[in-house]
Amino acid sequence: MRYAFVSTMMGYPWGGSEELWSQAALKLRREGHDVQATVAYYPDLSGKVMALAKEGIKIGTYPWRPRGLVNRIMNKLARRRRRAYSRVTRFKPDLVVISQGHNAGGFDWAKLCREASIPYVFIVQSNSEHMWFYDDEVEEVAGIYRAAEKVFCVSHANLKLLRIQLGDPVPNGEVVWNPYNVSPDSIPAWPAKNGRWRLACVARMEPQAKGQELLLQVLARPEWRDRPVELNFFGKGPHELTLRRLAKMLQLEQVHFRGHVANIESIWEESHMLVLPSRWEGLPLALVESMWCARPAIVTEVAGNPEVCVDNETGFVSPAPTVSLLAATLERAWEQREDWERMGQAARARAERQIPRDPIALFTDHLRCCASQAHQVLTPASAG
Repeated sequence: MRYAFVSTMMGYPWGGSEELWSQAALKLRREGHDVQATVAYYPDLSGKVMALAKEGIKIGTYPWRPRGLVNRIMNKLARRRRRAYSRVTRFKPDLVVISQGHNAGGFDWAKLCREASIPYVFIVQSNSEHMWFYDDEVEEVAGIYRAAEKVFCVSHANLKLLRIQLGDPVPNGEVVWNPYNVSPDSIPAWPAKNGRWRLACVARMEPQAKGQELLLQVLARPEWRDRPVELNFFGKGPHELTLRRLAKMLQLEQVHFRGHVANIESIWEESHMLVLPSRWEGLPLALVESMWCARPAIVTEVAGNPEVCVDNETGFVSPAPTVSLLAATLERAWEQREDWERMGQAARARAERQIPRDPIALFTDHLRCCASQAHQVLTPASAG
């Protein structure tokens, strides 16, 4: 079989949304399939993209940033994009996997597939109530989604929201799991007691999605200033300086920015609780990883968060991403801090019951099935 993967993530060379398609591409290539991947162009492609090339996956790029360019350059970018499209069609894949960071971004690629009679699937990595389709496009978008072999969402809430946004049941919708970056076979020891409680916010520095500024505003309240609580931000992103400036303005000496950490287990060796005040999500890898590491979480009731985090059992769920509601949720958590270790154990037990140990194996099974079924439809004579 031949598989073509297209990533439509723009703005970052790599992110958590890229792990599902890339690890699936790698597994299929190692099984002997012919695999191609197309990603947005950056002068320095992610090392993870280059690692795919070393495994024999054919890598192509397409331009994505025409803003502010003169017409001549925009026309040149359009020609380059057409070449990227033709590269996919010349490959003649049995299935194209279009990975979207949210509920849009891959429609041009899907149109290309429909015109060339190439089966395709979507991955929808997040969704938000802020992302709606206009009246002059919603019918076309709904048709593009319905024509896909499958529409894979990473939480039930995201799929439900997509159906609402389209006014369409999306009968080919299905929920899949992202891979995570911790071992399910080991649990970091609970941090030694030293009189301080350490919270970890593990997310890219992007407050419009992740809501870090809400957390800083809560910790600036008088009741939190004298409590033995330390907040560590883990991650990089385009708004780190803004968040640092806010923490300095609010005189939050207990807040620290730790940057990107490759060894996720090391975060939980020193942290008691995940806190993730997201405005929108898919299903955060940080939440899944904290559960495997037997740590409770404070999250907002968005997307897949409440599908895995149970309020007052494995963590605490804020009804919405607002300062007042998050403050009330953190206060509940603080009052039960002596139960955090027990709640972390409950989170681990829930992970063992609910979260697959090998999400990539399950996802590649889906892709092989989609490719085989589509191939049988396109070549019915082969069944005779």
